[in-house]
Amino acid sequence: MKAVPAFTLALALVLAVLPAIDAGGQSVFRARVESVAISASVKRGNNTVANLAARDFRVLDNGIEQRVEAVTVETVPLDVTLFMDTSGSTAGSLDRMRKNVTTMAGMLRPEDRFRLLTIGLSVEAPVPWQPGRANMTVDVKVVPGISLVYDALFVALAHEPAQGRRHLVVAMTDGKDCGSLLDGERVYDASGRSEAVLHWIWVSNSGDFSRFRANAWCTPQDGGVIDWVGRTAERTGGEMHKSHFGDPAVKTFKQVLDEFRQSYVLRYSPSGVASPGWHRVRVDVPAQPSYTIRARSGYFGG
Repeated sequence: MKAVPAFTLALALVLAVLPAIDAGGQSVFRARVESVAISASVKRGNNTVANLAARDFRVLDNGIEQRVEAVTVETVPLDVTLFMDTSGSTAGSLDRMRKNVTTMAGMLRPEDRFRLLTIGLSVEAPVPWQPGRANMTVDVKVVPGISLVYDALFVALAHEPAQGRRHLVVAMTDGKDCGSLLDGERVYDASGRSEAVLHWIWVSNSGDFSRFRANAWCTPQDGGVIDWVGRTAERTGGEMHKSHFGDPAVKTFKQVLDEFRQSYVLRYSPSGVASPGWHRVRVDVPAQPSYTIRARSGYFGG
């Protein structure tokens, strides 16, 4: 399968996802929000809480309580994007990660869809969208000196699933970007405009390369002062998970997948709040304050 160059993907995404630019050079988003869907995971300790109804939840949109119109634990088909960091810093984990990809894809249902994104000198799709459990060959190589983590996450978040499907993104990376066209703040912004839920499985940065390798020039935004990957995952309702050589990511992926399938989808039509700008959303179960709820933190109104 022919790799998809980063520039081609970035260009398409700039047209499809990034805001329109007015004559004064300002970002203009013209989307109008008529209905909001918030994915929410509810747990009591380590156990998922089932059988909650709309009346059990309280949703605040910019501090204004909303009427939850529907609550479902959706069993709809999934689109699953797995991002495997094949940059130099993760070389020590590459063989394990290849095996993990095949195992993870095998956990999906036939009606689900799966794709694999990797990075090197570009963002590539060695495994394009295909049905869950399909046979695949994961043929990837390490490219040292560059790490397009932000570009790959932007590509992943920009996918818009067909109606009746949900999108889960699982990123296996050490989170260290170097050389992306986009900075971390842009990726974080994109997460507020995407319906995807991002989980980050941190993999050990155990690369081992020749001292003669060519390095990319890293901008100040790549310095890691702000944990953009972690912040982006949290904003979507996901989180960061640790994975080391003795703790394969497959187990973590299964937990993420199972929890995502059992998460609630809360739907409401915003009422009493101004439409434009960022809407901060808070979800709780008032009668059970001890429950742990992880949900998307908000959305952009048009």
